Amino acid sequence: MTLNLMRYLHRKITVAAALVALLGTTSCGFFEVDPIQDPNNPSLGSVLNNANKAQLDALAVGVEASLRNAHTGNAPYNWVAGTLGREVTILASTESRWYGELQGTRNTLDDAAYYNGYYTPLAQTRRAAQIFRESANNSQAVNDEQKQGIAGFTHTYEALAQFMLLNMQGSNGIRIAVNDPLRPGKFVTPAEALTNIRQLLDLGASELDKGGAAFGFPLSTGFTGFNTPTTFKQFNRALAARVALYQKDYSGALTALNGSFITRTGALTLGPKITFNPAIAGDAGNAYFQVSNNTGSNVIAVPDNFVTEAETGDARLSKVGRRTTPRVTGGISLQYESRLFSSNSSPLDIIRNEELILIAAEAKANTNDLPGALEDVNVIRTRSGNLAALPAGSFSSLTKAMDEIIKQRRYSLFFEGSYFFDLRRTDRLKPVVTVDATSTPRQTLAFSTTPYNLLQNMPKPAAEKAWDATNP
Repeated sequence: MTLNLMRYLHRKITVAAALVALLGTTSCGFFEVDPIQDPNNPSLGSVLNNANKAQLDALAVGVEASLRNAHTGNAPYNWVAGTLGREVTILASTESRWYGELQGTRNTLDDAAYYNGYYTPLAQTRRAAQIFRESANNSQAVNDEQKQGIAGFTHTYEALAQFMLLNMQGSNGIRIAVNDPLRPGKFVTPAEALTNIRQLLDLGASELDKGGAAFGFPLSTGFTGFNTPTTFKQFNRALAARVALYQKDYSGALTALNGSFITRTGALTLGPKITFNPAIAGDAGNAYFQVSNNTGSNVIAVPDNFVTEAETGDARLSKVGRRTTPRVTGGISLQYESRLFSSNSSPLDIIRNEELILIAAEAKANTNDLPGALEDVNVIRTRSGNLAALPAGSFSSLTKAMDEIIKQRRYSLFFEGSYFFDLRRTDRLKPVVTVDATSTPRQTLAFSTTPYNLLQNMPKPAAEKAWDATNP
């Protein structure tokens, strides 16, 4: 974020700083908010009733900051997802649950454990978006057109937070009726949740169409190129394409891509990002960065099969490196580590062009356009992997196409919170991922047999269970 934006977060008089406190520290904590009388940390009422421009700007920053918090703390989102999908193994000398429980060494995960820490920031993101939207609607500091832009922005962020929650919760489902924090709706099925998420994105897109030429609030530098209602809608449509893929609405995914920022000749890195600036007091660094060959308490190690199952010369292997000395923790010895990020201020992609091309490939493969799917896969193979293009006719069946697409997603989207969910949604969350027995080498999952076990989802947090038990 820019310095000016971060100042909103760190001044005690801003509402963004108060927002996190108001939202609570447990998944249901924001349902029980006490009035805050401290003039340096104003109550929600002070922003819900004719907020001024500075307060609205701070609320906008709070929405972005809340989502970013899911990637910080002691259980960053991609640490958890990466562990479940066996992309990485967190070899923590002081916390065996990373390489034990999260790799399935106990039958049931602890619903109150630290590794559920991603849940609260995502719940807070939804609430922060709702507060920002309601405050804007009740404010005279922005005009009707700007209110539409704010509505489109917040509905997009709500959808993104819900989608991330749903991916972790899997068959548990999530709550979607949360507008009244004192009367939240029950958990709904994944299918119902995906429908709601898609509806939020479509609603946001229609609101962005009415949002005018510019937003009436600041966005972080991570949204450079996507900081107007028109360009932000491209981000919205990219997310809609991703959600449609999970719904198996492949035609809908292709339609959404048409409104996104997909380009087969442009930068594969193009897309909105979460930014970090640890040089600013109170800010956070990128939790997915680590110093090469570090010997600290936590090492983001990578199972050997990520390297051994790659094609010779795949440039994406630069995302990992061989340690000078293997990391040995809890009886596990691994010689590779993640080197995905160059520093703790490296930005984190929310969604980028490379993923969109792979979404297009999968959608085409599942709508009987195997040649089109092959064309898109070859864009990724040649431009991202520096590999040879596959010859015409390589996708002789949907199974062959999907095996290759999932493999490309493994290497292109490594440690980005995608692979575990890709495997689950395509019924490949198994010790051997590749379906076609003639493919070599077949893609596999490390630590997937006794004493380990592949988990399907994270547990419903204890606080959510307690709320439902108290409020049947």
